[in-house]
Amino acid sequence: MTKKQQTPTRQTDTVGRLDVDSALLALLIGAMNANDHVSPEEGARAHHIIWSMRRFRRKSGETVDRAVDRMRQLVERHGASPVITAAAKAIPARLRQSVYAVATDLVLADGKMEPAERRFPDDLGTKLGLDRNTSRNIADVMLIKNGA
Repeated sequence: MTKKQQTPTRQTDTVGRLDVDSALLALLIGAMNANDHVSPEEGARAHHIIWSMRRFRRKSGETVDRAVDRMRQLVERHGASPVITAAAKAIPARLRQSVYAVATDLVLADGKMEPAERRFPDDLGTKLGLDRNTSRNIADVMLIKNGA
């Protein structure tokens, strides 16, 4: 009789409901990890994006760092896809285009878009309920912005 090898598995319980701040952070983490590698440019851009958003400006660094750590742990525990799905549901309609633009901008922070990274904006646009033309137009602007 041989021992059955146990492989680490992610928890299958539900992600749960996220507040808007947590959802934004989760989507930024998802964007950075779109190709399973976070470039230094992506990390620096994410830091800049977080602190440039009005909703995070007045919070302490410690508070934001704890929130980022919670979202990283959530992604590690459940995997990126269910967390991104839950995060997209938590984003109010009035913020969806902006959030999509910010996440797409972050994917392009290192000036290139690898095949795995190409899927992220498409999937996110769908999860946010954006029509294809809107998503494409926003992505095109981000490509132009990051091409300079």
